[in-house]
Amino acid sequence: MNRRFIATVTGASALLLLTGCVADVPEPVTEDPELPLKAALLEPQSTRIVEETHAELAEADSELDVELLSERVGGDVVPIRDAQYTLADEEDGPDPVAIPEGVQAVYSSGAETFPRSMAVVTEPASDDSTPVVMMWVQDSIDDEYQLRQWSHMIPGATIPAMAGTTTGAPQLDVTAEGLQMTPEDAISNYLDLLRSGTDSEFEETFAPDAYREQIFASRETLTEAAEDADGEYVDTIQSDIDDTYVMGTAEGGALVFAPVTIESSFSVDDGIVEISADQQPLVDGDIEDVAVYEYRDLVVMYVPAADSEDQPAIVAADHNLISISED
Repeated sequence: MNRRFIATVTGASALLLLTGCVADVPEPVTEDPELPLKAALLEPQSTRIVEETHAELAEADSELDVELLSERVGGDVVPIRDAQYTLADEEDGPDPVAIPEGVQAVYSSGAETFPRSMAVVTEPASDDSTPVVMMWVQDSIDDEYQLRQWSHMIPGATIPAMAGTTTGAPQLDVTAEGLQMTPEDAISNYLDLLRSGTDSEFEETFAPDAYREQIFASRETLTEAAEDADGEYVDTIQSDIDDTYVMGTAEGGALVFAPVTIESSFSVDDGIVEISADQQPLVDGDIEDVAVYEYRDLVVMYVPAADSEDQPAIVAADHNLISISED
């Protein structure tokens, strides 16, 4: 007779909404002789982009229709919002995550080439949440800036000083030097830390953050649950370096926007994995002895300049469950 095991990914790990006090976002540096770049966007242009993006989001949110996300919203935001709409469409389902319209800071690229990016730090949605870091990309001169990624700031984190809308921030390559490590190496090392846990050689390299603590805690809980069912828990963590964007900070560091995909496989022996009721709408196919949870995350990392005494640090990250399948 088959046994039934409940593999519940709690709300805190299915969608990591980070809470707690954060330091004020620094004012953009409006003039810097070492950053003689002209911003690709004037303030009225960036304001229009943000307003049109929120208008598109509001329309899609009101209809719970991901097809309405097209002109100003794309990338990983679409499957993340699609999963939120699927859950919200259920009776007593949760509302889609609120993205505040209030803006604290806008950071525009000074690049003359494409693709180029723009980042915004919002006001907190409420007293018990943190600001959201949003990132737009313009692929070519013929394309509109499109919101591709967002994530909530880590409690206690700060955004490094950035160039203002007049000068613009340098658009850096993932292999940029002059930093404590290249952005590509920084993401690779941080993912090694996520995969290996506190035993990683990079545990002391990066400042502590709530995102990895949540990943580690979920892994420990689910590994124990799988072992109790004579099964196994395995997670696979990958980044998408082609869709990773880097903006230079005012003091020679870098702000790295890196999408991360995590697949967590929970299996049992001689039994059936039972998905919790609140996650059932995200199930694709028939779940038997294996359930694979897929997450789309955005990690925003600060990589200091080579001569800085700061540690590389995650300043924003969300853990977004988008689907559950049998393999």
